[in-house]
Amino acid sequence: LWVFALFLLWATAVCARDVDPYKILDVSRRANDGEIKKAYRKLSLRYHPDKQQGKSAEDVERAQDRFVKIQKAYGVLSDAEKRRNYDMTGYADPKDAYTKQQGEPSNGRRRGAAPGAAGRGGWDTGGKFGGFGFAQADPINSETTNLTPQNFAKTVLKSNKPWLVQVYHDGSEMCQRVAPVWEQTARAMDGVARLGRVNIALYPELAAKVAPLHPFSSSHVNPRNLPVVVGFPRNCGAFWCRRKYRGMMKESALSAFAMDHLAGYEDVPALTRESLAAFLEGDPKKVKFVYFNSRAGSASPLLRRAATEYRNDVSVAQVHYKQSEAAYWIRKHGMHTPPAVLVLKEAGEKIIEKDVTGKDKLKALLIEHKLKILPELRSSSLKSTGCQPGGLVRVCVAAIGIDGFHFTTARDTLRALKMTLQSPSSPSTTLSTALEHKELSMVWIDARRQRGVREALFAGDEHMPRIVAMRFHGGEEKVDLSTYDGSMIRADIAAWISSIFEGDDEGMVSGVEFPKLAVDSLGFYERALRFQGSTLSWARYFGAELVYMSIEAGPAVPVGMILTIVMIPMLFQRPKRRKKPMRKRSEMDQDAVIELNDDALECLKEQHMKSLVVMMFIESSEDDQETFKKLRNAFWREPILSFGVVNIRKASGWSDFAESSGAAAGSVLVWHPMRTKFQIIGSGDGTIPHPVLCSKIEKILDGMSSWQDGVWPVQAKT
Repeated sequence: LWVFALFLLWATAVCARDVDPYKILDVSRRANDGEIKKAYRKLSLRYHPDKQQGKSAEDVERAQDRFVKIQKAYGVLSDAEKRRNYDMTGYADPKDAYTKQQGEPSNGRRRGAAPGAAGRGGWDTGGKFGGFGFAQADPINSETTNLTPQNFAKTVLKSNKPWLVQVYHDGSEMCQRVAPVWEQTARAMDGVARLGRVNIALYPELAAKVAPLHPFSSSHVNPRNLPVVVGFPRNCGAFWCRRKYRGMMKESALSAFAMDHLAGYEDVPALTRESLAAFLEGDPKKVKFVYFNSRAGSASPLLRRAATEYRNDVSVAQVHYKQSEAAYWIRKHGMHTPPAVLVLKEAGEKIIEKDVTGKDKLKALLIEHKLKILPELRSSSLKSTGCQPGGLVRVCVAAIGIDGFHFTTARDTLRALKMTLQSPSSPSTTLSTALEHKELSMVWIDARRQRGVREALFAGDEHMPRIVAMRFHGGEEKVDLSTYDGSMIRADIAAWISSIFEGDDEGMVSGVEFPKLAVDSLGFYERALRFQGSTLSWARYFGAELVYMSIEAGPAVPVGMILTIVMIPMLFQRPKRRKKPMRKRSEMDQDAVIELNDDALECLKEQHMKSLVVMMFIESSEDDQETFKKLRNAFWREPILSFGVVNIRKASGWSDFAESSGAAAGSVLVWHPMRTKFQIIGSGDGTIPHPVLCSKIEKILDGMSSWQDGVWPVQAKT
């Protein structure tokens, strides 16, 4: 009997609500206006009273009842406000919900629940977590992930995708209102970020970690402030990296938060007819991809994701196509109606794609045009070009060289050949079909950047470009290699490629190891810009968090944090050392030149690989040394240079060296740090001008001088 009584209570509660209009019209809850209208016309035509002639009275009455329900259901779903009310409360008119709830029992449990059991999300305070002061409500359904203490760490913290997590309560009116926005955001993200929810009534401890009252609190946020949305970047690993969302609950704002602060996507500039020309004339190394849209606003997640992932190869922008400017766009670019895409590749190759409706077509265009006609082969473009073992490509043709006239000619010739093969009037059906089926690839390689490729594929003068063809054998790392040695004529190159593609082994070198490409690295300027952007972003975020923290937790917490940050460097600061005053050279120092005796020469020999020794040969102290003194004074700050004069009559062994090397008295020599090479740069007695000697030493310091083999004389032992 008690089971039957519970069933009656459940049936009464269900019947009290409005009849489900979606079920009557046989449409899904996500059906658009067109689908609803189509279903309504079909069912109303079927159950219309005029269509019931010749049927029994019972069937006619049943059809009339069904026809009335169809009319009421369409009245609810065709009215945006009534449909929204029904989705949130189960009633088309909120007054009905209030009126019917007045007659429900207020014994602290849900209808149909056993006596003494607290309803999920209800207002009963006798349960473990309590009802948080909310009225009884049905669960808020969602297609996003339900997060629990068991799956949160693996699903969110260790995910390679950013996450937006909503902390909610079924009884919160605001949570019910934003439920459609949350579902719309989940659909709009399209792989940019994943969405999940934490029910504060079921998992208050997890809610306290995801959305604490303030960053240093162990209590969850006030339930009256629900819903709370918190972002977690990819591979976050811990709760401290969460970023609380503080904007309006709108799909566009949530998407922008996920792309800017979680995924780190680059922004897509919005161009006008005046700024588009400068954009198209920008970086010549990149493909220009311009999306024309009839609506103004921020870029879609798909465009921003492409602008980030393809930033090394593609510059992405969008243009608001105004009808008032239609004549200009038609005349300038042949752009009649949006949405459309303009792609500009090298050599002024312009591609217009019209009627780009739907994200699938836009995504296909981005993938198709992300590379130039003749792309550069780099480690990041190996997969997209297919020029690697184990793929679909059977033959890869590459122009290899260093920027210059000859290499530009070879590259332009290969690009023109590829464009010819892709045109309807292609001279070779075999190669055209191979290009279309991704069995033939054409690229160019920077020999200066990819030294491993240059050494593996060809030898010789790096300034003379080469066109080589690599034939792959399934997944083997070794390839067959052929080098083109003919003239830069497209027809001849096409014939050479055809013979290789058809299996001709003449001139082929087998068993060549496929070279490893250098890893792409950002330049200093690009790294500096990215570091600046990320630093400013985090600084703005933490500044805003300090302000919110002072509001939510009082000023004591942020003031304490600021004092701690200021005091930490002071604790580890070392005492400043007094700078030693720089010694100024006196006039006596400028005129003095050290005469190297046997002990000094032996010491300089032992200090090899530490300094260059600049010495002047003399026969007596009366020899003219003015030019050598000027030379010493010009380079006295160079720590790698040691100056001195050698009396070849006194120093043992140096007289024979001077005679054998042709260095007479007055000659100036520079010894290599290894003391096995030297160079005579001139005379220090005034016969050669002082600036000439200085320029020769500058060349030696810059590594632009040649050396003469010689051995440092051995001192005679006494």
